[in-house]
Amino acid sequence: MKKFILFLLIGFTAIAILTPINKANAQSQYLRVIDDNTPFYTNEFSSSPLFYLPYSYYVKVIGENGDFYHVEYCGENGINGLDGFVPKTKLFDDSQSSSSYYPNVTITTSSNAVLYADSSLLNSIQYIFPDREVKYYGSLYQADNTLIYFVSYNDKLGYIKESALLPFEIPLHPNPLTFLDTPEEPEETPETPEIKPSADVSSIKIAIIVSLSFAGLFAIFIAFKNKPTKSNSSYYEETDYE
Repeated sequence: MKKFILFLLIGFTAIAILTPINKANAQSQYLRVIDDNTPFYTNEFSSSPLFYLPYSYYVKVIGENGDFYHVEYCGENGINGLDGFVPKTKLFDDSQSSSSYYPNVTITTSSNAVLYADSSLLNSIQYIFPDREVKYYGSLYQADNTLIYFVSYNDKLGYIKESALLPFEIPLHPNPLTFLDTPEEPEETPETPEIKPSADVSSIKIAIIVSLSFAGLFAIFIAFKNKPTKSNSSYYEETDYE
């Protein structure tokens, strides 16, 4: 009996030690959408995306398959989640945490609208009256460059034309955009400090200039003082000879 109790204690201790490790290993990985051309496919073999994911938001990685991540998208703030596939090269790991990784955008219809089951807008699901709110997932351009949105309405998923909606904006995710390259600031060339002569040096220069000036004046004065004068005895007038 004592051995059995000891065995149970050892077992519970092992579980208590391993549980935090398992939780750490089960931590979710969220990768970020870094451009406006990140496709979300229903499977890795699709040739056309279901829609394009909104810039700066995240998807949750739940697996990998070749060149694709199997991801979850949305599933919070009252918006039903989707699972799909995104090319690995289109996602970025910025290692930032957030209380909400997905867009929470509600769009309002401006007129009678149609919810379509396909991006070609051939198969309608239902009509939607004006002033009805739909939940936003992503966007898609058609061949004629018409913009449509992938939305949910009353738990039904489909496409709706931009022309049937009131204008709206999709704000950037609040996390910093760390994936953007920060332009390097040009290095400042250190200025050569201007060396100003000290007061002593200036005084010496002035003294030298003054001295040279006085010396020059003195030399001129001596030159004029020592200049020989003409003697009158060397000249005779005509009247000196008879």
